[in-house]
Amino acid sequence: MIQNSKYRYVIPNIVTFASLACGVVSIIFAASGELMLAGVLILASYVLDLLDGELARRLNAGTDFGLQLDSLTDLVSLGVAPAMMAYFHLSAAGNIALALLGPAVVIYVLAGAYRLARFNLLPVKEGQTDSVGLTISTSGATLALAVLSDIANSSEVIHNGFFIPLLIILSLLMVSRISYPSIVWVFSRRWANFLYMVYFVTTLVLLQLSFFHVWFLFNSGYLSAALVRAGYHVIEE
Repeated sequence: MIQNSKYRYVIPNIVTFASLACGVVSIIFAASGELMLAGVLILASYVLDLLDGELARRLNAGTDFGLQLDSLTDLVSLGVAPAMMAYFHLSAAGNIALALLGPAVVIYVLAGAYRLARFNLLPVKEGQTDSVGLTISTSGATLALAVLSDIANSSEVIHNGFFIPLLIILSLLMVSRISYPSIVWVFSRRWANFLYMVYFVTTLVLLQLSFFHVWFLFNSGYLSAALVRAGYHVIEE
C-alpha cells in the first residue's frame, strides 16, 4: 500500500513544487501583461495547495521539510504572485495613485509573510480544524479572482478604487486572530453543498455572471461569514 511506502513523502512535495512553478510562471505572465493566464495559474496553485495538504494527511506523509516548502511556495504563489498581478492590472489602468498602490501591495506581501511565520510556530493542525487568521492561500485566490472578475467582462465589474481597500482588508485579516474554517471543511457538509450548488447555478446560469466573478463572490461570502461568526462569539462572551 502507498501509505506504507517510503516514497509516499515524495508525492505531496511534487504537488507543492508544481504549485510553486505555477506561481513563478504567473509572475512572468503578469509582468508580460498576460493577466488572464497569470490569474488562472494562481488559481491552479491554490487548488494544488489544497491538494498537497490533503495528500500529506491521507498518506500520513507530513514532514518538517514539507511544511517549510509549503510555506515558501505559498508566499511566492499566493502572496507575491497575486499582489504583482493586482499591481500590473491597476498600474495599467492609469487612474490609480501609484503612491498608494505600491505601499498597499508591499503591506499585503508582508502580512502574508507574517501569517505564514506565525502559522509555522503553531502546533501542527490535526485534520480540517480552524485557522488563526485568514490563510494566505485563500487571500491570494480572492485577490486574483477580483482581478480576473474585472478583466473577464467587457464592462468594469469591480471599480479600480476598490482594490487598494481590498489589499488592506485582506492584509488585516491575515494578521488577525480571527478563526477561519478550513475550505475543505466548508465543503464537507452535504446540506451546505446543496446550497452552494443552488448558488452557482443561479449566478452562472440565471444571472450569467462570469465564473471568476461567481467564485470571487463566494470567497467574499466565506470571509464575511467568518467575521460574523467572530463577532457573534465576542457578543456571547
